[in-house]
Amino acid sequence: MIPLAWAYFTFGNLTFVQKLFAGLGALVVALLVNATLMLGKSVFKKITINDWKGCAICLTTFIGIFFLKMNVIWLILLAGILGFIFFYFTSEFEDEKAKKGEVLLTEPDFLRRERLLARDWIPVILVAIFLIIGLFIPYTRSLITTFLGIGAIAFGGGFTTIPLIKHQVVDTHNWLTVKQFMDGIALGQITPGSVLNTATFIGYRVAGILGALFATLAIFAPSLTAMILLADIHGRVQNLKVVKVIIKGFLSGFIGLLVAVTLQFAFKSLISWQAWLIFILSIGWLMILKKNSVWAILGTIIISLFIF
Repeated sequence: MIPLAWAYFTFGNLTFVQKLFAGLGALVVALLVNATLMLGKSVFKKITINDWKGCAICLTTFIGIFFLKMNVIWLILLAGILGFIFFYFTSEFEDEKAKKGEVLLTEPDFLRRERLLARDWIPVILVAIFLIIGLFIPYTRSLITTFLGIGAIAFGGGFTTIPLIKHQVVDTHNWLTVKQFMDGIALGQITPGSVLNTATFIGYRVAGILGALFATLAIFAPSLTAMILLADIHGRVQNLKVVKVIIKGFLSGFIGLLVAVTLQFAFKSLISWQAWLIFILSIGWLMILKKNSVWAILGTIIISLFIF
């Protein structure tokens, strides 16, 4: 991602590069549409009259970010609270065996984790030391605190984190324009790894190679720490009703946020017949044929250089 970010910010004004990203922008919109529908299917297994509560949470976050320009963090927290209010007092998340009065089995011995040793903390300690050093550097301090916050709240990873990153990077700090942010996501699809790799692109834009390293470590540090801290209790809490209902609230809220960001990106990208053509072809490839997105990316690059 670092050499790609360097190339983008160095040669981004060249004609063929602009053609390339005009097509990739349309592809990003198609990827977001696909991700939104996939998340919707995972949250709403079957659309019934009882799903009005989840749809209400989606609508709340959509209106909050798209029309009212509310803080994304508050909208995510609101979605979790609404999830508790709407779902906790229903029987939707009761365990089927518990409903029938059957005895629930305890966690098998082979799933129980061994006690944490001192060496298990070495990766966290090394990352923490590196980030603490970065906090004393004025031009990387804001990067680190921002991406630590994103990493701590980036529930679910993947495309669901895009609204949160956009809010912090584009709307709050103005480190990137919407177009540059979309291009960063497109570059992230070319490289191996998750959408969170976009942090490298953003960090490079703000503070060069050092910024790229600090931003990347900062966004992954909270999840690394949580995996070590919560490994022993994850199996015991993941099936608690209160956890399930709040998670459904979060995920329902993320659907609304994703719809809003998808529309914002569409208004920026789908402004020509060429972009619409790539968008339609990408939708067909991803959602109808259900093929790998890697080939959609390669195809978009080739087509863009010819039709724009």
